[in-house]
Amino acid sequence: MSKVVQSGFTLIELMVSVAIVGIIAAVAMPIYQDYVENARVAVLQDNIQTIRLMQDERRRARGEFAEGDYVPGGSQTLTTRLGWTPGTSSDLVTYAVTCVTDGATAGECTRASGYSVTATHAQSPDNPITQSFSP
Repeated sequence: MSKVVQSGFTLIELMVSVAIVGIIAAVAMPIYQDYVENARVAVLQDNIQTIRLMQDERRRARGEFAEGDYVPGGSQTLTTRLGWTPGTSSDLVTYAVTCVTDGATAGECTRASGYSVTATHAQSPDNPITQSFSP
C-alpha cells in the first residue's frame, strides 16, 4: 500500500498569513492617511502662494489687493477679480481672500491693508489652512 501525499496549506498556515497581512495593514493605514493629509496641505499651500504672487502683481499694477472667494460650483470672484483658478481638475477646495482691515470697497482692500487667504478642503473642513500677508 502506497502512501498518498497531499499538497496544500494547512489551516494554521493560512491563519498565520492572514494575521501577518492584518498587522501590515494596521501599520500601513495610518502612514498612508498621514501621507494623504500632508499632500493635501502641500497643494493648498501651493495654491495660496500662487494667489499671493497674483496679489503682489495686482498691487504693483493697481495699488491694491483684491478680496474675493472661490467656491466650487458657486461664487468665483477670485477668478473675475484676480484671474486666478485652482490648478487642479478636481474642485474640492474653497478659497477665501479677506482684507485684514475694514474699508474694502467693491472687493478691493485699502492701500495699507493686508489680506488673509483661507483654504478649506471639502474632505477636511475642520482643518482650514490660513495665511496672512501684509503690504
